[in-house]
Amino acid sequence: MRLLNALNRTMLLLLPLLALSLAGCGSKEEREVKKAVTSEFGQLKDLDTATVQRYLTSESLFPDASTSQASAGLIEEVTSRFFKDFDYKILSISAEGSTASCDLQVVTLDAHALAKDYQKEYLVQIILAAADGIDPPDTSLEQHYISLGNLMEKNTYKTVSNSCVINLIKVGRDWKIRKEHGLEDQLVGGFVSSIANPYLLTPKETVGVYFDTLKKMDTTQLCTYLGLTNIFTNSDADSRALAEALLIQMHACFDHRVVDAQDNGSVASVDVELTSFSYPEIISAYTKELDDYLATTQALIDGPQGRLTKSNELLLKAITDNTATESHVIPLTLVNDGVSWKLLPDEQIGTALFGAFDADTATSSLSVDKN
Repeated sequence: MRLLNALNRTMLLLLPLLALSLAGCGSKEEREVKKAVTSEFGQLKDLDTATVQRYLTSESLFPDASTSQASAGLIEEVTSRFFKDFDYKILSISAEGSTASCDLQVVTLDAHALAKDYQKEYLVQIILAAADGIDPPDTSLEQHYISLGNLMEKNTYKTVSNSCVINLIKVGRDWKIRKEHGLEDQLVGGFVSSIANPYLLTPKETVGVYFDTLKKMDTTQLCTYLGLTNIFTNSDADSRALAEALLIQMHACFDHRVVDAQDNGSVASVDVELTSFSYPEIISAYTKELDDYLATTQALIDGPQGRLTKSNELLLKAITDNTATESHVIPLTLVNDGVSWKLLPDEQIGTALFGAFDADTATSSLSVDKN
């Protein structure tokens, strides 16, 4: 009798635990839904090619590509990288009739950071194409995937955790995940929506890309980008030498710093401090040497043409020997055209970079008579 009573007490204690255990298992349909989700997402974790391609079509990352053709091997390689560190955790499941939903926590690479890097790299390519005097970068799907693949191979991105809701539908006896709008984006960490966002890069970041790229250009690219090509083709030898010396000086001294930025959604103003060579220092050194020369009898002997030649030599030397810099804060305007922020041309940039050496004084010799 005592044994029977002990067994009864034990059963009474176990019944609540058993009830909790059964409740945790959910309904049969919920268990089937969990099985379907685990199967599909498990294949994504294993980088199963067919499964990846079912959830990420080749055009979904770059719907605005100029052509929709790209090699299958390239697409497979790049899209699989999105799921290299993919993971998930099922939080809850609800099923009713032939429909069900599943709340998950998914771990993906930081696609927002990846999209930003991609937009910056694409802007750099546009700027360098202009500096090299060639056509803008190719916008085909193939080129987009090549660029994205290079970026993902070169950089390491952290993982981020986000919530994800998927819906399922019962087809016959099987549960199938519904490939609804937005599911692709959730599975790749928001890359699709980020890359299509015209405000992905801030005005401050956009200006930074422009001037960082300008700083890395060689003198030939600077010459083309700043529209000074005619200096080296239509000017005399002295003018070309002066212009080239100025470019080299600017290239050596150039730096930038964003001071402030404001935008109203479509137009932005960014205050930038630009550092270049010191025009006053160059002119001061040149004027001193010129005055010393003009005070000699040799200046009289040389005549007008000789004095002009000597003037050019002294100016070139003053430019070449200069080490002084100066900085100016200028306001720049950007507009957002619904695709990205665009920096508007501004003459103040040239003035800040070249001082009072404007297009005329940079391309023609400074004669003694002019001074």
